[in-house]
Amino acid sequence: MLELLTLPFPHVVGVRVSGKINHTDIEIILTELERKLIDEDNLNIFIELDHFDGFTIRAWLKEMQFLAKYINRFTRTAILGEARWFTRGSRLIKRAFPNIEVEHFIPLQKDEALIWVSERDVATFG
Repeated sequence: MLELLTLPFPHVVGVRVSGKINHTDIEIILTELERKLIDEDNLNIFIELDHFDGFTIRAWLKEMQFLAKYINRFTRTAILGEARWFTRGSRLIKRAFPNIEVEHFIPLQKDEALIWVSERDVATFG
């Protein structure tokens, strides 16, 4: 399941992820990302993992298609949660999309994660 989080930063999309993500779940965040990309040149993503069990193949493919289209418009992703998902996910993200900064934070570092993800990359102001 995906739940959009209300964050006070117009260039950050926040999402809480739990369980296994299917293709209808992924549509929630993709719709929000496209909506925000109308007004923002670049976006950052805050992901809060809560007992995450992975993606269905169909959901993963939808996400990859979306990222292939908009990849140059994302700069940072903060992942809050268990290290095992960060390790797997960050390797994949960094290989496929080397221009995205990815950082992992444990639940006690939530405030730090939100500060980091809210910062705009200096390179995006060129």
